[in-house]
Amino acid sequence: MSGDAPRPRRPFAVHARLLRYLGPHSARFGAILLQLAVVSVLGLARPWPLKLAVDHVFGAMGGLPAWLPAERSTLFAVLIGASLLIETIPAWWGVWLNWQTIGLGQRLVNDFRADTVQHLHRLSLLFFTRHPPDDLVYRLTANTFSVQSITMGGLYPLGSALLTLGGMLAIMLRLDWRLTLVSIAVLPFFAVIIRSMSVVVGPRATRLAESESQLLSEAQRGVRAVHLVQAFTAEDDEVRRFMAQSERTLEQALKLYTLQTLYSSATTTVAAVGTVAVLYVGGGAVMAGRLTVGDLLVFLSYLASLYGPINSIVQTFSTIQAAAAQAQRVFEVLDSEPEVGSRPGAKVVSAPRGAVQFENVRFRYPAASELALVDVSFEVPGGTSVALVGPTGAGKTTLCSMIVRFFDPVEGTVRFDGVDLRDLDLKSYRRRLAVVPQSPLLFHATVNQNLLYGRPDASREQVLRAAHAAEAAGFIEKLPHGYDTVIGPDGVQLSLGQQQRLTIARALLRDPTVLILDEPTASLDAETERSVIHGIETLMKGRTTFVIAHRLSTVRRADLILVLENGRIVQRGTFDELRAVPGLFQRLVEAQFEEDTAPR
Repeated sequence: MSGDAPRPRRPFAVHARLLRYLGPHSARFGAILLQLAVVSVLGLARPWPLKLAVDHVFGAMGGLPAWLPAERSTLFAVLIGASLLIETIPAWWGVWLNWQTIGLGQRLVNDFRADTVQHLHRLSLLFFTRHPPDDLVYRLTANTFSVQSITMGGLYPLGSALLTLGGMLAIMLRLDWRLTLVSIAVLPFFAVIIRSMSVVVGPRATRLAESESQLLSEAQRGVRAVHLVQAFTAEDDEVRRFMAQSERTLEQALKLYTLQTLYSSATTTVAAVGTVAVLYVGGGAVMAGRLTVGDLLVFLSYLASLYGPINSIVQTFSTIQAAAAQAQRVFEVLDSEPEVGSRPGAKVVSAPRGAVQFENVRFRYPAASELALVDVSFEVPGGTSVALVGPTGAGKTTLCSMIVRFFDPVEGTVRFDGVDLRDLDLKSYRRRLAVVPQSPLLFHATVNQNLLYGRPDASREQVLRAAHAAEAAGFIEKLPHGYDTVIGPDGVQLSLGQQQRLTIARALLRDPTVLILDEPTASLDAETERSVIHGIETLMKGRTTFVIAHRLSTVRRADLILVLENGRIVQRGTFDELRAVPGLFQRLVEAQFEEDTAPR
């Protein structure tokens, strides 16, 4: 299966997949289940001290077990103590049990998140063009709690309810089989409620999860682009857009919670009918002498407890259905297979020379009607600097994406040191690459952490050497805490030129064989550009380099210039060769010269 098309759903398939996460924790899960059984058995003993008190302390009934005291006051004291223990032990044990249950649930969430985030980072860029990042973040952070909801919030209450149900039914049958039949006569109505919930609640829960994800997207959009919002005085529009989505989300939540409450009320009504029927029949049995008052009290107590677990099952089923809807959104990610990956037996890259070859490469984006690259062929030996020029949309960035192997060709072959990229181990190949993007990509972390991102094992000496080579050491040392200064989200505490020099230093520290420079000076002023270009030239030495450039000042010293137009290579040669020949390159040079010399 390729792409990210959802797989067909089978009944309870999501639940079964989530339960697999219990495998590594089966011993702990079993221990909790055993404790749950003990607590459930203690719960079954709750009405018996009251029965014994009514029949043997307040009444004159005989037939006491030999191990109980015959004297009434002593028996009453024993029963009071037993009742206290039966009530308090499960309560305090429940605290310990709850701590274990929550802890195990959190481990399951962590395991689920680990699988999801690892898979996300293996997926190809095409997947991320089809899914908003905010939605993926919501699936990763919020929807992964579904494994805890289904296992800990579903299995344990369900197990406890079933254990209690089984024990109570056995005791009730022993007390009076007629009353037991009256009690369970309403069970088919509970079954109808549970069945209808499975049909109605799941889709509602799915719509709510999707709406909450969209709300997160709207919130992050406004915060991320706050400078643009304020610059265009669009605050009111953003507030209206966010509040409209908030209202839609709350409306979905209200519908779901109202539906769940409706089912709860229905189960309460059915339970009340069953209780009244038992009270009527049981009261007649007491008056006829077939039951004692204590027996009826035990029966009524169990009846309340019987309908309680059934109501709990209904509520738990609702929780499980809602969680399954959220889990399905995570499994949609896990079921998406990467378009790009290592073939079986892929060759690990070692001692690379850096030679790159394109052979009749064609590529089309999935949603596009036209090819982004058309019959692109060229070959460059290791250590060669290649400049890619051409108008916007000519295919320069796409070509570099093929080198990084973000995408695979629709037709043709991209080779590295003579080997098809698809036959190379992807990780070992990409470790030989470094990218300096057009817009500096930095993290909310220290300068040192940002520099080490591509090579976390680098020594302090290597970090300093890279910073000096990129001409970044001067401004770094002037920061409040030097290399340990936190530079804020996207490096906002630095100027654009400083940010770009940090990305150059990061690439230098990685010591790549192949370097991709995506218009690294496009957003810089002339003075900053000159200092950055010096760092770039240091970075390019001895490496196979591909430079995407609109500013031709960055390509004068390139060994080879490839001129692209409409996805095709229309010219190739050195700067001087292409400058002397009429064609697209000459027109680009003349247009930029006019732009640079125009009065400002």
